[in-house]
Amino acid sequence: MRVRDLLVDTYSAFEKPVNWRIERWNYARYLVVPYLGPDRTTNHTPEDSIESIRLWEDAIGVWENDENDIVGVMTAEYSWPGEVFLQRHPRYDVLLDEMICYAEETLTNEKNNTLGVEIYDHDEPLQALAQRRGYRQDAQHPEYDSEFVINELPEAKLPEGYVIRSMADENNLELRRKIYGLGFNHRDPSEWASVFAYQELQKAPDYRKDLDLVVVGPDGEYVSCCIVWYDERNRMGIFEHVATHLDFRRRGFGKAVMVEGLRRIAAFGATRAWVGSGQEFYEAIGFRKKYVSYNWIKEF
Repeated sequence: MRVRDLLVDTYSAFEKPVNWRIERWNYARYLVVPYLGPDRTTNHTPEDSIESIRLWEDAIGVWENDENDIVGVMTAEYSWPGEVFLQRHPRYDVLLDEMICYAEETLTNEKNNTLGVEIYDHDEPLQALAQRRGYRQDAQHPEYDSEFVINELPEAKLPEGYVIRSMADENNLELRRKIYGLGFNHRDPSEWASVFAYQELQKAPDYRKDLDLVVVGPDGEYVSCCIVWYDERNRMGIFEHVATHLDFRRRGFGKAVMVEGLRRIAAFGATRAWVGSGQEFYEAIGFRKKYVSYNWIKEF
């Protein structure tokens, strides 16, 4: 929770974002890590998920000042080495060199001798450090943050017989993990997140069942889904994840479930929403690319 509070507190402290937003911290710890094991395959038992969580926690570095405030965090997004994300308070750029040294020692080994650092294009201090330490920018694979400014909401209609519900209405974890898997192109149930992993997600500090939305078909099956994470302090919502069943795409289900998410956070007082993607699907809804980041890579 203290790391989460750092992300909330520092979001508006920078002129432009350089740290994670709350959704990525929640999502990494409470779904990605319990879902995917250190060998990059699906965890099928609670014991496997717990082992992944412990491995992930062991790799995280936390820096505190003399007042015991957290001012820096080095974290991975998965339970395996290879990629690092650096979070810091705006007054503590001086820690970046120590943080990246710690990452190089902690998140590389003989089998995984490459380290990637995701850096926003406007984060000049971290870019300069990466260059000095021999990292190269992977300019071919940018990542985008797209923003939706909440004024008027677009319209979205569902075909007859389809409705939008939330996990607060019916907490069917079996169907929820199924649409999550099928929505990300996994037809094999062995590749889906386990019920335990989804139960972990529902323990996340900022998870809300009323913002975990699904489109339900006439047969009761889920055909599309999204989660909106609401940052009340910064009056913004963030979509992570958004997915539609392989066999139900291009029929308006994804748009409809996202518009409902926008409607709900607008009622809470949100002024904008974000999604970590630059896909045309989101642009068609009204999201606009605002920030870009790149992976900076070094081999050891």
